[in-house]
Amino acid sequence: MSAYFILTQTITDLDAFRRDYIPKVMPILEKHGGEVLVASFDATPLEGDPAQAAVVIRFPSQEAIIAFEDDPEYQPAKRIRHDLTTNANAVMAPAFEYPSRETSR
Repeated sequence: MSAYFILTQTITDLDAFRRDYIPKVMPILEKHGGEVLVASFDATPLEGDPAQAAVVIRFPSQEAIIAFEDDPEYQPAKRIRHDLTTNANAVMAPAFEYPSRETSR
C-alpha cells in the first residue's frame, strides 16, 4: 500500500537548496519509487505557525520510505538539507483507505 512522506521546513538559503540539494535527492527518490506530489517553497499557512516549505512524496510503501531515509547515498544530501533548513518536521503516513461499509455495521 502507498505511503506518504510529508516534510515541512524553513529553507534558509533557497539558491543553495535548489543548487546543492535538489539535484542530489531526485535520483535517490526515484530509486526508491518516490513521486513528488507537492513541493512548495512558500506554502500558505492556514493554521498555526508552520514552516514555509512543504513537500509531499508518495512511495510504494512505508518500507520504501525507511529505505530512502536510511540509504547511504542519501546521507550526504540529507546533511545538506539539514544545513540549509530550520524548523524541519517529517512524518510518514499510510495511504487512506475508506472503511468498508460491511465492517462499519
